[in-house]
Amino acid sequence: MSELIEVTHLTFTYTGQAAPALKDVSLTIHAGEFITLVGATGSGKTTLLKQLKHELWPAGERTGSLTFQDTAIQALSPVESAQQIGYVAQDPQVQPIMATVMEELAFPLENLGYPTATINDRIAEIANYLDLNHLLQRAIETLSGGQLQLVNLASVLALKPQVILLDEPTAQLDPTTAQKFLNILQQVHDELDLTIVLTEHRLSRVMALTDRVALLANGQVLTVAEPTPALQQMAATPALQAFVPPVPHFFLDHNLVVTPLPLSVTMGRRALRQSSWRFQAVTTRQPAQSGPRESVLVATGVSFHYPTTGDILHQVELQVATGDWLAIIGKNGSGKSTLLTVLAGLQKPQHGKVRLNQQVIWRMKNQDRVLQVGYLSQNPTEQFNGDSVREELTAQAQLRGTSVAQRVDQMLIRCHLTAVADQNSFDLSGGQQQLLGLGLALMTEPQVLLLDEPTKGLDPDTKLRIGQLLQQAHETGLTIIMASHDMDFSAQFADTCTFMFNGRVNPPQATRLFFTQNFLATTAVNRLLRQQVPQALFSQDVVRTDKGGE
Repeated sequence: MSELIEVTHLTFTYTGQAAPALKDVSLTIHAGEFITLVGATGSGKTTLLKQLKHELWPAGERTGSLTFQDTAIQALSPVESAQQIGYVAQDPQVQPIMATVMEELAFPLENLGYPTATINDRIAEIANYLDLNHLLQRAIETLSGGQLQLVNLASVLALKPQVILLDEPTAQLDPTTAQKFLNILQQVHDELDLTIVLTEHRLSRVMALTDRVALLANGQVLTVAEPTPALQQMAATPALQAFVPPVPHFFLDHNLVVTPLPLSVTMGRRALRQSSWRFQAVTTRQPAQSGPRESVLVATGVSFHYPTTGDILHQVELQVATGDWLAIIGKNGSGKSTLLTVLAGLQKPQHGKVRLNQQVIWRMKNQDRVLQVGYLSQNPTEQFNGDSVREELTAQAQLRGTSVAQRVDQMLIRCHLTAVADQNSFDLSGGQQQLLGLGLALMTEPQVLLLDEPTKGLDPDTKLRIGQLLQQAHETGLTIIMASHDMDFSAQFADTCTFMFNGRVNPPQATRLFFTQNFLATTAVNRLLRQQVPQALFSQDVVRTDKGGE
């Protein structure tokens, strides 16, 4: 392979920061390569990605060199940079600037002075290739997250770049939509021989596409390797263990030696069959059955519609028992977010009632409702005032009124935010903002907590931290209702689960029963071991029974 991008002894320090975000980083990216940058929040992977395109350079001090085809990246003209190095951001909504899909695809071409005939040809070609013809006249604001991210990719491809940089492009997408996007990305890479540089937290789908993995920690590149040795090093590195996807993690966890490591359920099943590895369920003591519990939150015949979109909720019936943890699973656009706002009393349905402890929730005094129901939206910054972390928590704690300073200090510790207590809430990382949003929701010590996609876009370590924080609160009697498309998180923490589709909610089921009965919506380990141990959801649910496992 020929060298396309060369990073040599790069050190970068953000303006106003004492410690460098990148330390003596060297990395070679070859033409046609698919390379994935992996690391925990704050490891420097996004900072490194943005160094590869001059227009994305953040303010700060930089030493070392970066070249593209032997030319310094900062020496590329704006036209050369736009044409040769494309970029797709994490949030699909931040990139488009035009009103319609057609205008969005035409804009970069018009901006570089292409003639009208060439613009029309390029749009026709890319629309056919990515199956966007039916979206060309659609307003950008009407697109789903997956459609929007595909348009972002198309607008980059229209310039025929040599390399595309993608910063966690599936973080805001549900699993099905994320898989579709990655399938298209693989097609683009394989058929067009484009170089792909990608940062990603969810590695289950990405590792099978990747040629090499660059592991980062504390601003340094630990290693650059093919997937199997990279996964082995991740498993041996405490800060990266949580990043190992479930299928290769299963093989490493049970000391199943196979090279290369299986990266998909299909590869894993094949390896199990070829080696005749056998497993049985771990015997666990069942928790004592408690008696019937009263319902704390009840929705009866709830229907809700927006004037422009029609019904979102249609005759929803839902009862949630005191102390339950319910996960509501569904695709983006299925109505989960709307349902949570109605359950929280933030929106009033056109028909039906929501009762909290027998009281119609939107008839409650606002102060009483806020103290009893905590709510965390998909975007926690919507609930910030722009104050420091400590000031945000203090204002919320004052609603409860007692031992304010002590409770704020305790919440800072619980949410791992003590080190950033005096920072502005909008300056935090995405994971820290999610932890602050959760801290605000818990600060009033509510009876019921409503969470909208609490793990969206988070790295595995932060996700686990949030799960443990919620688990501690749940054990004190907190009732949790969570909208999510994170199967593993829901399977690990929720008591009951249900599907939401077509504006309705199915009757909830016990979590293990729910996931083991599902064919598609379940964990990777369940799909891997379904024929041997159908009740298994995670690696720790089974032990080896063949001779090699003794």
